[in-house]
Amino acid sequence: MTSLIIRCPARPLAYDAQAWSLQDLYFSWMTVEHAEFQEVLDLDACPVAEHVLAIIPDIDIRIAELKVPAVNTKKLIQVLPMLIEDELLSSVEDTRIQLLPQTSDQPPDRRLVSMMDRDWLLWLSEKLAVINCEKIQLISESMLLPATDSILYYQEDETTRFYTSKPSPQEVTCWAQPVNEPTLAIRERSGPPELLEISAALLLQGMSTEKKHYESINLLPDEFYDSRAERQSEVQNWLSRELWKSPLQWTKYATLTLCVGYLCYVMALIWLDRRWEATLETAANQVLSERTRSKELYARLVSTSCMVAHKNLENCGGDFERMLVALQNILRDTPPEALKALVYSGKGLVFELEESALSDSQRLAILQDNAIQRLGVGSFLLSPYARLADD
Repeated sequence: MTSLIIRCPARPLAYDAQAWSLQDLYFSWMTVEHAEFQEVLDLDACPVAEHVLAIIPDIDIRIAELKVPAVNTKKLIQVLPMLIEDELLSSVEDTRIQLLPQTSDQPPDRRLVSMMDRDWLLWLSEKLAVINCEKIQLISESMLLPATDSILYYQEDETTRFYTSKPSPQEVTCWAQPVNEPTLAIRERSGPPELLEISAALLLQGMSTEKKHYESINLLPDEFYDSRAERQSEVQNWLSRELWKSPLQWTKYATLTLCVGYLCYVMALIWLDRRWEATLETAANQVLSERTRSKELYARLVSTSCMVAHKNLENCGGDFERMLVALQNILRDTPPEALKALVYSGKGLVFELEESALSDSQRLAILQDNAIQRLGVGSFLLSPYARLADD
């Protein structure tokens, strides 16, 4: 998986919170592999990512550095609205005030504070809650911009241009002007500043160069996590097509591999059958060829032995030749036409005799042989490795 950057839209000034959802407010997203933004209205259309970094336009959020009293964090959060009351453009009730984590290069009595319209932050949180990702981070866009006094960053829509000045990580100023108006000079400079458009490539570069300034910051409110629990975003993540795309592709390869392996197995069995059939034919031809009444019967005996052996998953290459010799010795006094069928398996050598072709003494001699077991009328079993002592 990869990282995803989502650029939130600017807050409409002419509408209240209830009307924002009725407007076509587009979000922009891109992956770190493709430095090009794509616009969407619903964030659930974004691909699954390991990490989502959502950025708020600087025109909608203000970050200021304050000198704070030497009190604990809990007490500092309580007195924070009073410390920044003169900095607010709206009432404290309508503003989301958040104390940002202290960085290593800040003095102990200095802290960064973010100020943002509360309703707009909650609306963005509800939109971000549908994203198929467990790690979502919300920061201001200026945190991805390098601090410099010689560059003035900007981005524009059809009629308005938004400027961001960032001479240091603790000092960020943002304002908007009509496109056709000259750029305001907010501080004394020796010359005009260099204008640099905030592009996708610039933001991607800032993800790595400015990471130490934003990696511990997340502006998402507590309501965001409540909204995710209500929407069951984790279930949506498991049902996402993008999440199962790679496993399904590997499943296809595994299925193809199994089919090829099964085909090779079947071909190997066929080859073993042919080889075993040749072995049976050679052995039987050397020992019992005079007892087969026809070529058709002989072929049927060999084929039946082969199929029975492999269907029983037996290794039939043991003492077949020895058992044929033992059977030849048992039937040496019987007429050749007495042998009707012959089947070999791991249990032994099963043979059928035409009892009407046998004399009583011959029938009695076969029944009294310790190596032979009667299976039925005219059917007998010669046990494996029988009569080895006779050799």
